Order: sequence, then C-alpha cells, then structure tokens
Amino acid sequence: MKTNEAAAQPIKYVTLDRNQLRWESLDVDQLIPANHPARIIWELSGSLDLSGFEQDHKSREGSAGRPCWPARLLVSVWVYSYSIGVASARAIERMLGQEPGLRWLAATESVNYHTLADFRVGHQEALEELFAQFLAMLEQSGLVDLSTILHDGTKVKAVAGYGSFHRRKTLQKRLRKARQVVRELDRQAAEEHEPMEERRRAAQQRAAQEVLARAQAALQQLRELEAVTPPSKHPDLRVSSSEAEARKMKQGDGGIAPSYNVQVSTEGQSRIIVGIGLSTAANDTQELIAAVERVEQSSGQKPATVVADNGYATRGNVEKTSERGIELIAPWKEDASREAGACKRHGIAKEFFPSAFRVQRGGQSLLCPAGKTLVVIQQRIHHGVLKDVFAARQKDCGRCRWRPQCCGKRDGPRRVERVVESPAMKQYLARMKRRQVRKLYRKRSEIAEFPFLWAKAVKKWRRFSVRGIVKAGMEALWVALAYNISQWMRVRYTVAIAT
Repeated sequence: MKTNEAAAQPIKYVTLDRNQLRWESLDVDQLIPANHPARIIWELSGSLDLSGFEQDHKSREGSAGRPCWPARLLVSVWVYSYSIGVASARAIERMLGQEPGLRWLAATESVNYHTLADFRVGHQEALEELFAQFLAMLEQSGLVDLSTILHDGTKVKAVAGYGSFHRRKTLQKRLRKARQVVRELDRQAAEEHEPMEERRRAAQQRAAQEVLARAQAALQQLRELEAVTPPSKHPDLRVSSSEAEARKMKQGDGGIAPSYNVQVSTEGQSRIIVGIGLSTAANDTQELIAAVERVEQSSGQKPATVVADNGYATRGNVEKTSERGIELIAPWKEDASREAGACKRHGIAKEFFPSAFRVQRGGQSLLCPAGKTLVVIQQRIHHGVLKDVFAARQKDCGRCRWRPQCCGKRDGPRRVERVVESPAMKQYLARMKRRQVRKLYRKRSEIAEFPFLWAKAVKKWRRFSVRGIVKAGMEALWVALAYNISQWMRVRYTVAIAT
C-alpha cells in the first residue's frame, strides 16, 4: 500500500535555474601540475630562437593594427597538440576552451583556427631551422649519437580521396568547367555592386580560383607522368583533381589509397628523428641518398653508418654511400628472388636459375646443375651494370635431357650473366657476413620503426591534414618535432629517476 502511494507522488528533479548570477574564480596557473608536458614545451620553446617565425609580422608597437599572437605560443600549441594526437586546427580551436594543457598555454584565450592553420604551413624555413636547433641542443647534451642512423619509410594517406583520380579527358573537362565558373563570377562582380554581397562573392571567387588552380596542377602532373611513361600506357594514367601530387600506394593493411611516402631517419641512442622527408615514389629504392643528405643538412654532420631494410639494398645505393664514406648495412636480396620473374617469362625451371650455376676457376667458368661447363664469351652493360656473359657449348646443350627446363624458350645454347662486382660491392657483401654487423641490423626494426608506432598507432596520425607535398612535408616535420620533444621528456624523466 505504501509502495503504491509513493509511486503516485511526482518525481523529484534537480532544479535548473539559468537566470541566476554566479561568480567564479579561476587560477589559470593551477590548471595543470608542475610537471605537465605543456609547461615543459612552453619552457623549451622559450629557450629556442623563434625569430624566423616573426620576420613577416606587420603588427608593431606604435603603429595601427591589432596585436598578433606570439610565435612561442603558436609553436607550443602545435607541438603539444600533435603530442596528444590532435592534428586539426578547428579541433584545437574548440579544445582551447576545455583541454587543460591548451587552456594553460593560451591563458584561456581563444585562437582562431585560421590563424593556427596558416601558421602551421606558413614558415617552412623557420620550421626547418627550429628542428635543427633542437637537434643541436640534444647533441650538445650528449643525448644523440649521429654516427649510426637507422632509416625506414612508411605510407601516410593524403587528403585526396580515392575517387578524385581521373584520366586526361575528365581532367580537361573539369578544367574547362572551372574556367567557366571563374569567368561567370568575374562577370557578376563587374555588373553587381551590392555591398552586402561583396564578401560572399569574394569568398566564391577565392573558392573558384582554388578549384581552377588544382585542375591546372592536375593536368601539369599528368603531362609530367606521360613524359616518363610509354605511350601505350598513357590511357591508363590517372591524377587526382583535388591533390595532384598524391599517388596511389599500398598501405600496411594491404589496401591502396592516395598517399605520400614518408622517409624517417632515426639515431640509435635516444631514438630521436634526425631527418624526415616526403616523396611520391611507391617504393623506397631511390630514397636513401636523399635521406642521407637531409640528415647532413639538419644535423650538420655525415653519419658513418646507415642501417636500412632490404628495400634500400641496391648496387646504386651501395656505390653512392661508398663514395660518401658511409657504410651501408642492409640485407642483400638473394639472386633467386631477383631472377624469378625473368626466368618464368623465359620458361626456365627453378632448378636451372642462374644462381644454381656454381662458379669455377676463380670466376672464369660456371658449372650448370647438369654438370656442363659454361665459359665467358663477352662482357656487356645491362641496365647500367657491367656483366660477364657465360655460354655453354652447342653440343652440350643439344644432347642434354634437361634442355627444355634449362634453356626454356631459347633456341641456342644456355647463357648466364653474372655481374662484375665493383670493389664497393665486394666490401659491402663481405661486411654483411660479419656477426657484429648482423647484430646491429637486428636493432633496426625496434628503433627505425618506433617513430611510426608512436605517430600512427599511438597518436593516430594516419592521414595528412593539408594538401600538396610541400605542406604535407611541413606537417610531417611538426609531427617529428613533437615526437622528438616527447622522447626528450622521456629521457629526462628516466635520467631523473636514475639519479
């Protein structure tokens, strides 16, 4: 009975009164603890030279104009934001009102997202100098060892969508349409003079000009691709209409998406990134020397040893690193893996691949798996590499029962080519057999791939927030700077605990 009476009574709610006045006190300095990363980043940015970010500022004391945000604040905000996994300028603007670290950095002020976005991609030289400054500080502190560099690459998705890639006919159609829109907006601006519509029309004109510029860039990229592609493959070439420099690349999960190839060089002592760059190459073969040059530029010195995976192990890279006095440590791909495709095309069985022919008489002859001898008949340059050409006698191949499997589609006797290795290649191949070299290589994955784990898996940075390889390269540099500062804070904390 009492239960029924209680259920009949109205529910008691919390009273909401929005007409009340309320005084609040906020101690901004107490928003975050003394050892918070935002404080450390702020102190660090104050010790670095940021004048390069402020050279173009027009707001000066004693002159008209609104004050501007200090470079120290904007640098700190971006470094801290990337360190907590936030890469969107709009998201940062919203979080400035609630995230304690950002609130403390900005002293509860609000910074417009447009200001943040422009600052991120507006000072390339100053950002590169800031990255080099921090590396120099770490080197002076003895926290980095630049003698050995471990290098690797990863694919990061571009802003462009998969469906933005088109052939020449569609790109030309889009270009014509973009020009028509620009001409129509210019005509309307000349005929109409309503003050209330000027800002809106100006915004439309800017947007139309951007679309036109992207369409022109896409066609230009297509022309450059056609110049290095056989004419028979021109109809299959596609370029993104929204981000011409992006390329379709295979991702780590097996999918294919518009991406850039991010190349990262890391030192082994504190796992600090000492060089980072972007390319549009789908593989890493040609990226090693450019990476070495970036390391020299950012650190001011040349590494003695570079450790990389087998994707960088080419004769060209061995020769070029040797010319620079650098030891390359990268596992050489076995000949069987390199020759499989060509032998399959010529109908040669695996048992008779060129690598199955044994060297005799100091390299003057080869012994085939069937016991026949091949001798050197000439030398030739193939794909820029000098090779010895070995050939068997006609009568040996003519009566051999293994001829179909060995010679395949070839009519004459079996021929095998062997590269005449240069002194640099011989030194490299001998070096890769040493135990200490193999031990050093085993450290490559845990060090060279650690920055990718931090950025892509922990901080969820798997897609760029800006378009174009130049701006994307600057964003990658911001990520590298945030990573380096995070590693520096970790090393400092470890040292403090140890002492």
